[in-house]
Amino acid sequence: MAKAIQGKGSVRRVPNPSRSKVVATLDGWFSQWIRSKDADHAGRVPCFTCGVVKPWREMDAGHFQTRVKYSTRWDEMNVKPQCKGCNLTNGGHQYLFGLYLNQLYGTGTAEEIVRRSNELRKFSTVELREMAALYQQKVIELRQRDVG
Repeated sequence: MAKAIQGKGSVRRVPNPSRSKVVATLDGWFSQWIRSKDADHAGRVPCFTCGVVKPWREMDAGHFQTRVKYSTRWDEMNVKPQCKGCNLTNGGHQYLFGLYLNQLYGTGTAEEIVRRSNELRKFSTVELREMAALYQQKVIELRQRDVG
């Protein structure tokens, strides 16, 4: 719903952000969450596929199944911190990514994520806004915990 803004003697409607802007906002908060939630006290996190340790801000949010597939785009099991080298080469090292998912969550996890990624999932703009707010709150709480 558009917000009403009171001006000098008039009320004008400010349109809600476009769906693409809501998706971009969600992507930003989700990426920060994925890259920083497992960081150590110095803010460093290991790459999921090669193990190199870097500051979380220098890492990518690497997807096992491509982010084009909305059904798993914001699935925390599908997205892990990856160094830029791993994420941008060799298809994100998808094979290794799948092996490590199975080690972390149990045999068959990678196959289940692949299956889920191929299901059609259309999120409403309201759902996307709610998810963005959720991950924004998680990031804020994480920052407050790290400061305290």
